[in-house]
Amino acid sequence: MDAEPEAELIPSIDSKKRDERVLARRERIEKRNRNAKSQGGANDKKKQDTLEDKDTAKSRHQIDMSNQRIDKLRYDGTELVTNVGVAAMAREDTRKVEEEDLNKVRREKLEAEVKASMERFEEISKRWDSANSLKIPQELNEIMMNQRDLIDSMISEKDKIIQEFQLELKSKDDQYVKDLKKQAEDVDLIIERMNAQIKNLMKAYREELTKIDQAFESERLEMLERHRSDWTTLNKKRSDNEVEYLQEAEQRVEDFANQLEHLRVQDAEEYNMVKIKLETDVQVLEQQLQAMRATYQLNSEKLDYNFTVLKKREEENTITKSQQKRKITRLQDTLNNLKTKLAKQEKQFRDDNQALGDDYKRITDQFKELQKKSKHFQATDTRKFIDIWIMNEEEAMNYARKILNEDKVIHTQQLGLSWEVPESAKILEGEGRPPLSGDPPKQIQSSSTSIIKPAKSAADEIIRAASSSDLPQFSRSTLHGEKSNEYHPVLIKNVLELLCNEADFLVEKKLVHLLAPLEHDERLLMKLDSIFKAIGVETEEDIHKLTEYFVRPDEADASQLALIHPNQVLKAIRLFVCDNFSPSKPSPQKQMDDFNLTVCERDSCNDTKYWTELSNVLPMERERKWDALYAGLEKYHTVLTQRSKLIEETEKLQNQNSELRMLLQQYVGSRVNQDLQIPPTHTIPNEVLREYARD
Repeated sequence: MDAEPEAELIPSIDSKKRDERVLARRERIEKRNRNAKSQGGANDKKKQDTLEDKDTAKSRHQIDMSNQRIDKLRYDGTELVTNVGVAAMAREDTRKVEEEDLNKVRREKLEAEVKASMERFEEISKRWDSANSLKIPQELNEIMMNQRDLIDSMISEKDKIIQEFQLELKSKDDQYVKDLKKQAEDVDLIIERMNAQIKNLMKAYREELTKIDQAFESERLEMLERHRSDWTTLNKKRSDNEVEYLQEAEQRVEDFANQLEHLRVQDAEEYNMVKIKLETDVQVLEQQLQAMRATYQLNSEKLDYNFTVLKKREEENTITKSQQKRKITRLQDTLNNLKTKLAKQEKQFRDDNQALGDDYKRITDQFKELQKKSKHFQATDTRKFIDIWIMNEEEAMNYARKILNEDKVIHTQQLGLSWEVPESAKILEGEGRPPLSGDPPKQIQSSSTSIIKPAKSAADEIIRAASSSDLPQFSRSTLHGEKSNEYHPVLIKNVLELLCNEADFLVEKKLVHLLAPLEHDERLLMKLDSIFKAIGVETEEDIHKLTEYFVRPDEADASQLALIHPNQVLKAIRLFVCDNFSPSKPSPQKQMDDFNLTVCERDSCNDTKYWTELSNVLPMERERKWDALYAGLEKYHTVLTQRSKLIEETEKLQNQNSELRMLLQQYVGSRVNQDLQIPPTHTIPNEVLREYARD
């Protein structure tokens, strides 16, 4: 345990820090240079090492064997401990790869959604522009309803994506809890293996130290015996060498005396020759000295002249240097001012960049919120458009039916003709009606009432349920679930394990290697996902259908269920695919997507034609009859109106005549007339009186 922190302090080439990697490379180069230098000295010590190796061969052999055993134990222990980390890293790599794929799918989905939303938003904006030119409230209301339906549909799509992401987030939280649990288990396993490794190393150290001590002891005894014999031999040899050395020393003394005499004579001759040569050289050097003195005098004069010239140049350089220093000072001040301005500009640019970034984030959030509202309004407008369409269509059809009934009455009662249903009245029976796509298909409605569970999630729940339940035997009464067409999780789990074992050729080899470190249930679930995609299993209902092909009644007891033989698995898979796979049958999710697409991209080119035909349900020929009948009836109505006025005037005149007669009668028959000199009867014409008398 104490050796691990020291090992962590040693720089490694695989370290994540750059400084540690550079330091590790430098140490490796220095070590290589030291090894190269030591190889030169190794050749010199080779002989000495050979002699020492002969003496210590047994102990060195034992030490090498002990080191090999200890190194092997260390290597095995380290590999045993690091295997857990390697497995964890492999799982993490797999998770990262899957996460990258999921992120890529999410980004593509979001980009597609953003593109579709932008198209819808542009469509809504265009419709707003067209709504500004409308002045009739009903048409404006209809456009408003359409816009609201389109916006509602956009918002529902956004809510659906948010719900999907929330479900994925929840699954990520569950996976995180699993990873924490697995990490704790790995840490406990590493600690357990490290403790076992320490115990094994301590035991091996004790055993090897004992063996090394024994080897050194036996080697020490052998060396003592060998050295005693060597000492006796060397002592005898030394005595013989001393006698020989004395004899050789006397002979060398005589030889050295003869050589010394010979050297004295030779040196005297050489001394005389060297003396003559040196005297000659002295004379030559004196002549050269005189010449050098003359040259020195000339050079000194030249140097004085050059010194004067250089002194004047130095004064000029001093003046130039002071001028350059003043110029450098001015330039330094200018540089400082420019640096200050640069710092201010950079600060201003950073503030502007931060402000622009905040504005961009705020506008992006507003745009996303607007997209949600637009989607909501689009869906609402679409629904209201459909409702208004149906309401107006029913009202128009009622008016059309009333017109046909009136036409029938006019033909049979007013004109006295036989009446037949016109060809244009077929539109009332639904002929030529454009599709609305307002309501989803029945299959989608039925599937939307219940949650469609994916096959992978259903398999995960089945495996968990099967792990928590134990059944002694497979019976028809115990292996069925709450519904009659569902099987018990234990039986389904056995079927899925049999499918994984016999149909593993449907799983990629690369995926099999990556799933090897995982637990049994997790590895089973990942394999099932690949197999389900290959054979077309998408929902929990498909899993129960697949189970029917893998079970059969037991031969001994018909009430018991048994799995099919492994050799029949491929045949069962082939039957399942043939019976349940239909290329022309879309999935519920595909139908819902097609429905949403048709709602957003509805073709309205036939709407005008449909409403025109519905408004022209009465043919032009019959309309002309109606016009002619209307003109005749209008004239007839005018005559009747005139007769009615004349009759009323006649009745008024008759009433006035009656009132006048009554007044005349009262006037004529009054007693006052008898007292008058000329009674009124004398002034009234006789015709009037006769008529009055007749009345």
